[in-house]
Amino acid sequence: MPHPNEFARTLRWMRENLDGAYNARHPAGHPHAGDHCTNSGTCLIACCYMNALGKVLLKGSPAKGPGVRRDFLRFREFVSVCMGDLVEESAKWTWPRSAKGTPRDGIEWLYEVYRCAFVHQAHPVGGIAKWRRVQGSTRYWFDHKGSAGLNIEGLVPGFFRGLDVFEARAAQDQDLQLRFADYLEAE
Repeated sequence: MPHPNEFARTLRWMRENLDGAYNARHPAGHPHAGDHCTNSGTCLIACCYMNALGKVLLKGSPAKGPGVRRDFLRFREFVSVCMGDLVEESAKWTWPRSAKGTPRDGIEWLYEVYRCAFVHQAHPVGGIAKWRRVQGSTRYWFDHKGSAGLNIEGLVPGFFRGLDVFEARAAQDQDLQLRFADYLEAE
């Protein structure tokens, strides 16, 4: 039987983990001592939590099948439902076409170019991905030579707002709280 506060405890843990990565600084003696040091890790943590919470919103995993990208469907679900401001801002950009020639949007770009690259390659390949902290900006994307770069200063607060939306949605659908652990563990 799951811990009675599994839902609240897990969401608190997500906030604390992401906040810890977001606020991490290089130690004394490092050439960049005092500067933020985990921008790529911060992005990866946020994206993995988006994926996990999307699975909860879907109440488990989408069905397997040829061409079904289940992790991406879960990721898209969370972003679409809980981070409408990311969807709205991303709609203002023109995204490059994929290798298959299909148009991309900002959700797919964030998932493939950042989340997947950080998980599977440790660094986005081909020099197409740019990420940094744009101080004073709450936007998700910044202009980098005509292409979108990911603003960590926008992503983290945006995820936290999305987590608030997720919690409000779960308050309206008690099943999301009661079966939270089951949905997280679904294949």
